Amino acid sequence: MVFSPEGMDPALAAQFARIRQNFVGGLGRRACEIDNAANPAALQDALHRLTGAAGAYGFDNLSQLARAAMQAAQDGDAARQQAAMASLKHAMVAVQAESAP
Repeated sequence: MVFSPEGMDPALAAQFARIRQNFVGGLGRRACEIDNAANPAALQDALHRLTGAAGAYGFDNLSQLARAAMQAAQDGDAARQQAAMASLKHAMVAVQAESAP
């Protein structure tokens, strides 16, 4: 899937595409950061960053799933958090697979 904000200058669109691909390439690192969060605050920070970055780069579903995981963690709902995290990780893998050259 190619994402290009409507009306973007072609040179900026190419640069945006490279930055977006760098984001996708870093999803594995982000998943490790989430998995290895030392405490609830670190987990919240990692999920919050993913929520914002995913939304900024046009991965709205990924952003929504990260937000849902963040909310479940804030609520202390372990079952909902586990389900949300599983959905998030599945979506992260799917984004990587869809974006592979």
